[in-house]
Amino acid sequence: MHIGIFMHTNYFEDFFVKGLGLSEEEYVNSYHNDFSFDYARLLNKSGIRTTIYNFTQKGDQVRTYRHGVVDCTIKFIPVSKPYKAYCAIPFSHRTPIGKYVSQYVSTIQNNLVDILREDGIDLIYAQEYASGRFERLALTAKQLNIPIIAAYHGGSIHKWIMPIKKRTLHKASFLTTLNEDEHRNMVAQFPDMAERIKLVPNFVNSAIFYLRDKKKARAALGLDPETRYIITVGRLFEHQKGHSLLVEAAEHLKRFPRLKILIAGGGPDEQSLKELIVQKGLEDRVILLGSIRDKETLANYYNASELFVLPSRYEGLPLVILEASACGLPTVAFNVMGVRGLVQDGVNGLLVENLDPLGLAASLQKLLEDDKSREAMGEKAQEIVRLNYSEEITSAKLIELFKESVGREAAMRLWPIGGVSESSVIPKLPLLEGLSQK
Repeated sequence: MHIGIFMHTNYFEDFFVKGLGLSEEEYVNSYHNDFSFDYARLLNKSGIRTTIYNFTQKGDQVRTYRHGVVDCTIKFIPVSKPYKAYCAIPFSHRTPIGKYVSQYVSTIQNNLVDILREDGIDLIYAQEYASGRFERLALTAKQLNIPIIAAYHGGSIHKWIMPIKKRTLHKASFLTTLNEDEHRNMVAQFPDMAERIKLVPNFVNSAIFYLRDKKKARAALGLDPETRYIITVGRLFEHQKGHSLLVEAAEHLKRFPRLKILIAGGGPDEQSLKELIVQKGLEDRVILLGSIRDKETLANYYNASELFVLPSRYEGLPLVILEASACGLPTVAFNVMGVRGLVQDGVNGLLVENLDPLGLAASLQKLLEDDKSREAMGEKAQEIVRLNYSEEITSAKLIELFKESVGREAAMRLWPIGGVSESSVIPKLPLLEGLSQK
């Protein structure tokens, strides 16, 4: 079986280059810090091949690589002229409708069917069912007579887009969600698909993320053995990750003179976060580590710390909580979608209401002052990961979905010959209609 994984980003340079600071060379040789590479590594163990597809603004020829760390293929497909024309429209990506159209148009590629047919793809896995990319990929799956699975990785369907999705998502063999909140919401929105909406959580690579000796971890990183550390990991994207709320909370933790808050990650809001830290006079207490691409190094940072904190405003199912938990850290986070399913208040961490920085500081202080509770919650966090978020559990769920989709001839069932036209799959918005003919 050969799975084609499509990333939901408009194009590679927009997210990985501008957002994470990666070059194409780094991405294909060493970067493996997202779900697609974890899936590729996991599926390869079961003899399932994967190709990861990214659209790109660079060049005019398809580029194919073998990843330097994970045993999978990577393919870059140049975006088409319609997308370049769309990008020239002012504010074309700012609104939910504009973003949806952008994702749709960026996937218009005359020879996409030929590319996937030549690659021998048996099933398409689309990263976000909320994305406009799904509709284009669904049409591609129809032409190839193969199934498509659409997933939730944190992108919920906007209310303005829901009428479109009501007409299209039933074409997916399965929809997968990461958390129970999203699962309940999707079953309520699509009751006729209830049996095909599956909960498939993230998983932890236990060969890397496990409890290590704290002193050795700090020594490996060159950290002061007498300093206390709290860590958060995430892209520096304020709209979702809320790092400014953590900085505000840090102002109220000055009673811990040897405490430092480590922020690992890069992103578009790095400069504004630096400015806020300086404005608050916290340069010696809030430390920006930049993006940590080596997972062994990241595991050492978890183990060097006493607590994990996640100030996100919303999440899908944050893998970083699972990684920190596997390393024996309790989590302090806001009680938001995607987090509350992982953090049980008072069991493996503390949840804070209403995105309140003062409440976040109070919860951090509580665990910093209570060694016994902190250690007990860390032990429980490890247990929860071991019992519910192992590679074996997630692998079994994914492979069952893939095999059922292909094995029951889902493509023929979902795409009866002559039974579906493009106009029945997606409403003809004027802009899409004009661009799709070019």
